[in-house]
Amino acid sequence: MTVTEKVAYLKGLMEGMDFEKETKEAKLISFMADILEDLANELQEAEDDIDDINEYLEAMDEDLSTVEEELFEVDEEDDCCCGDPCCCGDDEEDEEDCYEVTCPNCENTIVLEELPETDTLVCPSCQETIELEK
Repeated sequence: MTVTEKVAYLKGLMEGMDFEKETKEAKLISFMADILEDLANELQEAEDDIDDINEYLEAMDEDLSTVEEELFEVDEEDDCCCGDPCCCGDDEEDEEDCYEVTCPNCENTIVLEELPETDTLVCPSCQETIELEK
């Protein structure tokens, strides 16, 4: 049973109790029931608005996905070694030049487009020196 239905049921119970409408108590209870009815109606309107907004957001999300696919022409399978949509370029040759190094100290993954000339690398996260194997 919805809040609106419960308030309608309450008002029906009140009418069935045959209050003397001119007493202070009857006026107070009737006014409280009217307030509950107004609140229930406003709540229903808010719920309807939220449903409309959710539908609109879902449609926008679908549209955005379509635009991203058209604009970037990236499939999930085409993601680069680092998980980003091909940070190293679209060609397979460029993907071969993409290297991942994991810092043994902080376990941060560093993506390199090419191997450095030295055998060491400084982790940008923890500033620890990493020995590279070539």
